[in-house]
Amino acid sequence: MQFRNVATPDGTQLDALIVPVFKEGGAASGTPAADRETAEWVAREQGSSSKIFSTATHLRQRDGGQATRLVVVAAGRREEYDIQRAWEVVSAGIRALWSSTTKTVGVALETQALPGAEAVQAAVEGVHFALWRPDTHRTVEDENPLPPIEDVLFIVGDAHVDSDQAIRCGIAVGEAVNWARSLANEPANLMTPTHVAAEAAELAKSAGLQIEVLDEDACRALGMGSFLSVAHGSDEPAKFIVLRHHGRAGDGYDLAIVGKGITFDSGGISIKPAADMHLMKFDMSGAAAVLAGASAIAKLALPLNLIAVAPCTENLPGGHATKPGDVFTSMSGKTVEVINTDAEGRLVLVDGVTYAHRQGAKRIVDVATLTGAIAVALGRHYAGVFGRPDEFVEEVRQAGEVSGERIWPMPLSDEYRDDIKSDIADIKNSAGREGGAIYGAAFIDAVVDADVEWAHLDIAGVAWYDTDRTFSPKGPQGPAVRTIVELASSIASRRR
Repeated sequence: MQFRNVATPDGTQLDALIVPVFKEGGAASGTPAADRETAEWVAREQGSSSKIFSTATHLRQRDGGQATRLVVVAAGRREEYDIQRAWEVVSAGIRALWSSTTKTVGVALETQALPGAEAVQAAVEGVHFALWRPDTHRTVEDENPLPPIEDVLFIVGDAHVDSDQAIRCGIAVGEAVNWARSLANEPANLMTPTHVAAEAAELAKSAGLQIEVLDEDACRALGMGSFLSVAHGSDEPAKFIVLRHHGRAGDGYDLAIVGKGITFDSGGISIKPAADMHLMKFDMSGAAAVLAGASAIAKLALPLNLIAVAPCTENLPGGHATKPGDVFTSMSGKTVEVINTDAEGRLVLVDGVTYAHRQGAKRIVDVATLTGAIAVALGRHYAGVFGRPDEFVEEVRQAGEVSGERIWPMPLSDEYRDDIKSDIADIKNSAGREGGAIYGAAFIDAVVDADVEWAHLDIAGVAWYDTDRTFSPKGPQGPAVRTIVELASSIASRRR
């Protein structure tokens, strides 16, 4: 699939043209003059209060007899148009082309509300996101096939846009997000820790990353008792995956990203209810995000040193499974009392964070579908971020905002840290239901040294949608990848 930007599509036969139209009635600034009036008329016909991202199509005959499918997308208010809105609008337009034979598509960009390069990158990402489907294991002919798109033209009108780097970034991020979605979508029997390691090896090869996969014996030798405690109930061997990107000279790491990799979470002895347990295959979305993010960072050759850590295991009941009340020693040396075996994500993350620190990272972000409590607090539209110092937490939040991901800062004070102290060990992995997301963060915080800048992203509420959205099919959403890449880019730019 080829991407390029043009001032006007004159001379190019378009099978389809996507035009965002704002609630005020005006079409996107890049809309060709010959199509503007028609697009705005279509929008009026479908109603000025149309639900955002809804689409309407109109077959427009052109000179010479050729026809173009005009796809009008409700873009909301122009003053609210941002990066997230931009890629969602393009995704909605591409999704409206499912089941069509479209090969060449034009996208009218809005370059007044949004800088041109940002609009181009968001549009490239939006195209990628819309061309991902969850039904990879169906054997019957697809009733709603993807369009065979070969060329995408971004129409910028009078704007002067230097798009080469924007397209490069959009492709790297779009492919990374879809890779993360694909991993999280796979059934647990086909995406065991061993399978994740194999996929990570292929990813590392294509992106030019160094990879190391520690087996259980290596983890045991490093003292990862907390991580390995989660693996006790499963016959599938745990894998501790490490990717490294050296984008500058010198030792140390400018950023570490650590992702929770529970490839299936039954809850262990503290077993989950049967309803929706099949969805617990996506409990490795954090690991998928950091591996995918590392690949995009390497492909973009960002000038920083990065380490990505993905502790992967299943969490199952069994004769050897961890029992509530068991005590283990984490890699940090802190002893851990397991109160609830279904609070397992934090058990793998503490050893991942400690490993990253001992490798030389002073700035660490962990990503995890950690708690249902974060979805109770924030719903399905924001991830939560915890950490210290406040300046670093804000830097991570801003990286999300710039990349089009919504992140909300959450509290983490000494009262919560006191509540996760154990009577018989240093810390316990559960302090009750109230404030559950905060206690998960407080547990990880207990192993983070004072000289480390650390942020914890709880993506449990945004990692999976069980219904279709106008710009995205149901299933895994690939959150945090964009934030990771933007954060790395920001850190790298400060080193120049």
